[in-house]
Amino acid sequence: MPVAIRPARPEDSAVILALIQRLAAFEGATDGIALTEDIIRRDAFGDQRRFEVLIAERGGGVCGLVTLLTSYSSWNGAPTLVVHDLFVESDARGSGAGRALLTAAARLAQDRGCCRMDVNVVAWNDPARRFYAGLGFAPLQDWLPCRLDRDGMERLAE
Repeated sequence: MPVAIRPARPEDSAVILALIQRLAAFEGATDGIALTEDIIRRDAFGDQRRFEVLIAERGGGVCGLVTLLTSYSSWNGAPTLVVHDLFVESDARGSGAGRALLTAAARLAQDRGCCRMDVNVVAWNDPARRFYAGLGFAPLQDWLPCRLDRDGMERLAE
């Protein structure tokens, strides 16, 4: 069965939420997620879009998604495209859906003049790491992601 990729639409908000919830469960998120359909409609389709989503369809149904963020490389003086979430339903893995989603994202990045695409992969997910490496993504040896959570931001801001 062929895989088709299309931009998400506001009416996809429920399926986007469901797929992201499944991704969170797969990654072992114990606190759940705060994302809602209303937030998706506001932040993916509203006046001030904060992210975008591409949908993979196979056999007439949605089988995966990729969420994308735009960032900027000050060194290159060009935008970057960040793959924030990539999720393919377990029964569609191996169908080419993940590759098709990232191929579509790479085309978007090229069309927008991006200098690179970035992705974060959880360290324990060896199949995902092999998948990304097979597409040419290389781990950054000299860069270590660091994060300041909401509580940390509050403490720093005080």
